[in-house]
Amino acid sequence: MQIKIPKELKERMTKYNVNWDLLIREFIVKKLDELEREEHARRAVEILRSINVSTDGFALREVRRYRDSD
Repeated sequence: MQIKIPKELKERMTKYNVNWDLLIREFIVKKLDELEREEHARRAVEILRSINVSTDGFALREVRRYRDSD
């Protein structure tokens, strides 16, 4: 990928001893990681909302079900 930057910006960048290519690549990786985490969190929330689990008496029912399965 190549990007065009204004001449004035390029001149400012050359004043500093910075590996701009590496800096930009690292930024892109961090941004993608952040976006993917957000997407995974949204999906998890959607899945949890779609599960119809009543928590009232859940533990008691599960214990009884486990005991009765023997």
